[in-house]
Amino acid sequence: MRIPRSLSAILFFLPLVVGVQNKHSDSLFTDLTFGAGGGSYAGRYYTRHYSPGVGCDGGDWQYVEHRKKIGFQDAGFGIETQLSKTFRLGLRTGYISDKRAKYAGDEGSSFKLEANKSYIFNPHVSLERSAVGLGLGALFASDGIYYPSSEPERYADNKYIKKSLFSYHVRLGDPEKVYCSFSHLENIPLISGGGYVNYGLGTEAIPRVSVWAGASGEYPFDKASLLLKVGVDISPRWSVHSVYRSGKTAGEHASKITEEDFSVRLNYRFFRK
Repeated sequence: MRIPRSLSAILFFLPLVVGVQNKHSDSLFTDLTFGAGGGSYAGRYYTRHYSPGVGCDGGDWQYVEHRKKIGFQDAGFGIETQLSKTFRLGLRTGYISDKRAKYAGDEGSSFKLEANKSYIFNPHVSLERSAVGLGLGALFASDGIYYPSSEPERYADNKYIKKSLFSYHVRLGDPEKVYCSFSHLENIPLISGGGYVNYGLGTEAIPRVSVWAGASGEYPFDKASLLLKVGVDISPRWSVHSVYRSGKTAGEHASKITEEDFSVRLNYRFFRK
């Protein structure tokens, strides 16, 4: 799904012009989150062909790399609740609709792209204090998620698809000042929310606004690229968040493939006394 740049810019900065209220509270809370988006990434696939040897030399498999622009749509839902001032328990769910390489021929000598949908299930826990945060979860995907590999043989054997992985994050610093964070498989939605791996700096020191800037790692994209996230409270309970990423493929290829994604996420917070 290609998103016009002018529309992306308008939607990304729209939350900044909406009237907002302060979100901070000393009460325990439960968050409900829904997000949806889409974009494209460069799928990397390999076919292999057996090259017979000459004379006394034995034969060997030769690999040929192929890159295809894969459009995708995804959506996600999450619930996270504070069980204490420090401990949180949650669940992320969602789906990814894209195309998957189906290998055929003589042990992976050819492939075709077919529509695919995979459903995500990700229970998780975290410990969050003002100066540090740590989270861990287990992600399960009904039909796996695309995870590019530098080992061509993994594609012919369909091992580039992973059905179970760990999700986690590390945060250092107070969000109400400035913090740095690293996360893996925690976005809602999973791909258009920023991809599998994010690392960068963020702050909630701006009244009623949260800003995060950093990089989206190469997975499922071909290389890392700039990632921007902006969130705004539109009431004490509601907040809206926008995510945008854009880049081009790496390597010495005749034509570069644009990889980009955009998503919008809504969050509703229940305060508990």
